[in-house]
Amino acid sequence: MSMSAVIYEPQKDFEQSFFVPIATESFFKECWQPAIEALGLQWTDLFSSGVDVEEEDIPSIIEELTQIKKWAVKNLTEEKRDKMFERITILQNKLPLAFQRKDAVVFIG
Repeated sequence: MSMSAVIYEPQKDFEQSFFVPIATESFFKECWQPAIEALGLQWTDLFSSGVDVEEEDIPSIIEELTQIKKWAVKNLTEEKRDKMFERITILQNKLPLAFQRKDAVVFIG
């Protein structure tokens, strides 16, 4: 299994094609979860079980992703860190774009 971000009930072509891969379940458990636990993060902790995200939640999620990146610099091998950074950067850049429609909801899980 893998985790990704998708828009619930997509209404336009952009929304239908919106898909942001995050991590496989095993990579999430191995590399993301230790960071989330060490930092006491709330939003990213919900990724493994699945969470609905609204536009107002984006700043908090982006901040948590930034904290995970900082943690990874000190705690992961270069290969794992690079893999994680690539996905986090894509998520940080694309997640805000999902809310072109004010009532859009993104599912991450």
